[in-house]
Amino acid sequence: MKKIYYICNLQAGKAELSQHLGQIIDMMTKNGCEVTVHPTQAVQDATEAAVQAADSGLYDYVFCSGGDGTLHEVMDGLLKSEHAVPVGYIPCGSVNDFAKSMDIPKDMLEACEAVLDGLPRKIDIGTVNGRGFSYIAAFGAFTDIAYGTPQNIKNVLGPAAYMLNAMTSLTSIRPYPMRITCDGHVIEDEFIYGMITNSASVGSVLDINDFCFDDGDFEVTLIKKLAKPGDLGRVLKFLKDIHEFPENETVYCLRASEVKVELLEETDVPWTIDGEYLPNASEFHIVNHKQAVSFLVPRTCPTHRFQETFLLWKIEKKA
Repeated sequence: MKKIYYICNLQAGKAELSQHLGQIIDMMTKNGCEVTVHPTQAVQDATEAAVQAADSGLYDYVFCSGGDGTLHEVMDGLLKSEHAVPVGYIPCGSVNDFAKSMDIPKDMLEACEAVLDGLPRKIDIGTVNGRGFSYIAAFGAFTDIAYGTPQNIKNVLGPAAYMLNAMTSLTSIRPYPMRITCDGHVIEDEFIYGMITNSASVGSVLDINDFCFDDGDFEVTLIKKLAKPGDLGRVLKFLKDIHEFPENETVYCLRASEVKVELLEETDVPWTIDGEYLPNASEFHIVNHKQAVSFLVPRTCPTHRFQETFLLWKIEKKA
């Protein structure tokens, strides 16, 4: 019998998990699994629980339910563990960018079924100054929206809450002098926003189609200081379908396995990783850990988002 350690955030999203928790555990049990449930108690509790579960050697899988923040903590914990345990994610937050990228259903029961039937695939995980993240590290304009939007507002409005809160921040956009090094390529300029991602969706607003979960590279998007207010609309149109429009003088789109961001003046730059607050520092070192964590991926997830690992499974199944 397979053993699952199930970490769940009962407050995530609209706190709907409490209504379905019994059904989810029942589905896991009927799938031939013995389930141990751990409701999170505080910030970083999911990280500590994931480390303990993996290091114990008692569990075949670590499952988690919550939003992007809960998944972020669990992935950070598993990256710190010396034991590789596959992750199963049943989303129940307000946005769930990573779940959308993995084609995990929004409905929790459907998500549980898809993940239990999923395929373990090794995916890239990032670190910022040693702290792990699942799909995004970002700085500058709007990055404080995710952790600055009250939970009760996110519960009611979902992704629209982020957009409404972002609109109030338009007047506070400011450029930050930085030196950014991407795999040895140095860019020195003033930037209003930057994101280092491994995802198809950011904030359920921006779409990135040209990426791969396990290629060892991040997609790096940098927006320079705007010459005039009207440039913002053009930039946002570009970001809506990144890589679908030709690159312009305002936006850099790069790929890199290692990124270093250095502040050229002493200032407080807002940072977020997976929608969680990251304390300011004078330098940020972002590293892609290629195929560092095994993740249960629904069989419906597009194959082009993986490299040879997905294709090898198809060949083995045919043999």
